[in-house]
Amino acid sequence: MSLLLKNRVAIVTGSSRGIGRGIARAFAEEGAHVVLNGRDVPLLKELAEELDSYGVKVIRMKGDVRRPLFVRRLVLRTMEEFGRIDVLVNNVGISPMASVDQIAVEAWDEVFETNLKSAFLCSKEVLPHMKRQRSGVILNISSGSAKSGGVGAHYAASKGALNTLTKSLAFEGAPHGIRANAIAPGPIETEMVESLFTKERKRFLKSIIPLGRLGLPEDIARAAVFLSSDEASYITGEILEIDGGLNFYKPLSYADRRYPRR
Repeated sequence: MSLLLKNRVAIVTGSSRGIGRGIARAFAEEGAHVVLNGRDVPLLKELAEELDSYGVKVIRMKGDVRRPLFVRRLVLRTMEEFGRIDVLVNNVGISPMASVDQIAVEAWDEVFETNLKSAFLCSKEVLPHMKRQRSGVILNISSGSAKSGGVGAHYAASKGALNTLTKSLAFEGAPHGIRANAIAPGPIETEMVESLFTKERKRFLKSIIPLGRLGLPEDIARAAVFLSSDEASYITGEILEIDGGLNFYKPLSYADRRYPRR
């Protein structure tokens, strides 16, 4: 069997649960050695034990990727262990919901630190190593909300900025053999969505999504494998929407009003 990521080395931030966990699992299935990151030690340990069964090497690093010193340690540990970094997946994110006049300044800053600054810090640290290798992939996990807006302006704005960062990374990285892309998921069945969406809202979303269902972490993970592999060697600077055909047009904003989040 041909493994698309055989012997590649990938860092996946926020990989203890949800989309990040799905991506880490898919990478290991395709032969990549994976550096797991998160703050839930039991979940990271459980995932590492599962990924060991694929015959790849797995490292767990608990820590906050919003902190420059930790990010430096994360990257240095990866280099010490493997001598290279082939893929960085900037997946860490939070999605609080509030109208603009109700967003506290501290909440705005926290969302941007988590969703945008962490991606900047991690990308900044891996780029020198990827430049020396003359190869590498940076994959950012964005959101369809970057296009639609909606309730949660700090979340949508941070993801819009992440899209722009992706394009800047693609432009700067191309001469060095480095590609950068983003995936913009629609509603995905994760713990985050479960905590944010009422049952009524989920039913409404399923009714307006052309494919008739919410996505699964595996739907995002399969695309992440493709974009991180040589199969996508001529793709950079792209924002890939994976949303079952919803494309985050007006119906989603309507859903915010008719079927609010919790």
